[in-house]
Parts: sequence; C-alpha cells; structure tokens
Amino acid sequence: MHTKIYSVASINIDEVYSVPHIARAGETLSSTERQQNAGGKGANASIAAARSGAAVHVVGKVGDDGRWLCDLLQSCGAHTEHITVDSSSMTGRAIIQVDAQGENAIVLFPGANQRITGEEVQRALGGARAGDWLMLTNETSAVAEAMEIGHARGMRVLWNPAPMQENAGKLARMADVLVVNQTELQGLASHLGLEHADDTEMAEQVMQELKLHVLAVTLGGSGCLGLVRRPQENAHEIHTADSDVKQQADR
Repeated sequence: MHTKIYSVASINIDEVYSVPHIARAGETLSSTERQQNAGGKGANASIAAARSGAAVHVVGKVGDDGRWLCDLLQSCGAHTEHITVDSSSMTGRAIIQVDAQGENAIVLFPGANQRITGEEVQRALGGARAGDWLMLTNETSAVAEAMEIGHARGMRVLWNPAPMQENAGKLARMADVLVVNQTELQGLASHLGLEHADDTEMAEQVMQELKLHVLAVTLGGSGCLGLVRRPQENAHEIHTADSDVKQQADR
C-alpha cells in the first residue's frame, strides 16, 4: 500500500497588483499590472507534492468562484474528492501589493477556508492509515481536530503554524515535522516558555521540547536552518544552489 498525503489545505485566489510603492495609510494608489493566480499555502504545497509524484488527497472548501481551482489541483495530479464547494461562501482571497523592489504587503480574506468542519475532516481521513502523512497550515478552520485525528491514527503530521495563534505550543506537540520562519520560531519559543540566544539555539530548544523529527526554519535571504532527529550524534552542513541548509543532530 502506497503512502498517501492528506492535505487540509487553504485554497485561495491571489490578486497580485504591481505598484510603485506599498500604499500608505489614506493613500489611493494606481497599479501598473494585475495578475490572478491560484494561491494558499496548502494548495501550493499540495500542487508541489502532487507534481513530484506523491498521492495527494486535498481536504478543503471553496465557493462557486473557486471551482476552477479544483480543476487546477486535479490537473496537477491531486485528488479533489474531499474539496467541498460552498455556494453560500466566497473562496479565500489574498490581495497582494508588490513594489518595484519586490517587497509586498498582503491582505488575506479567509473565506471558505474557515468553513471546514471537524466532521468533514473526520470523513476525509476515514481511509487514512498509520504512516500516511497529514499536511496542514494554520490558514483553515478545524486544524486542531485534524491534528488530533491524524495523531490518533498514527499519521505523520507536517504543520506550518502560520498565522501563529495562542494554541500553537499545544498543537505543535502533535507534529512530527514543523516548518516556520524566524518570527514564528520566536513566537513558538515564547509560547513554550523557552529562553534563547540566537536562531540555532532557539531551534535546538524547540526541537527538543516538542520532540520533533524535523524542524525547518526559513531565514529569508539567509537561506534556511534544518534540524533532523537522528540516532547518532553528529552534524554536518549541506550546501545547496539556493542556500546553506544546516542539519544538526538532536542530542
């Protein structure tokens, strides 16, 4: 039996506006270009995994305006039978300003992403087996329910806790793989009451406290930091084309 990935996914329509600078308070600004794309951390991750050949089952919700997103996910190889179309809601949207330097500002409308119910997740995960993957972000409703169901079934849980909420420290204890940025790492460390000096020490403490198998921390232009739990106590650094990825043992 092949391992499956169940992705409780945020599915958005991204509206991207090119602007000379990010709009200031009270300012009306004309854009030079507009693009509409598929978005949402969960949808993007699902597409990437499906294109890599994984068996991805997407659990989500869109409005009538997002039916084309289901078609797109399906065309990329993802299974969409667990995506519900809610005619009483709008699909989630992100309004994104991008300036000439590539900096951005984003306004997020959760829409149907926040209408996913625990019962829908329970049904979708009914066929999941121990060893299957559960992939989530914090951009949908029913995250806690999904993690509890996945953890109870022996699934491996990969979680990106953005946007960070007060229950992040509690939920993170059910994760096997955690993906955060620097700000989220700091917030998680604070939730857990951990003291830290720098990103590496902070990541090591979070890794140990939560008993994670993998902790990935994105560092913006500085690359990323990756900690992997292994039985032997050694560490080495892997140089990649895009960034330096450090793998350190959880001692």
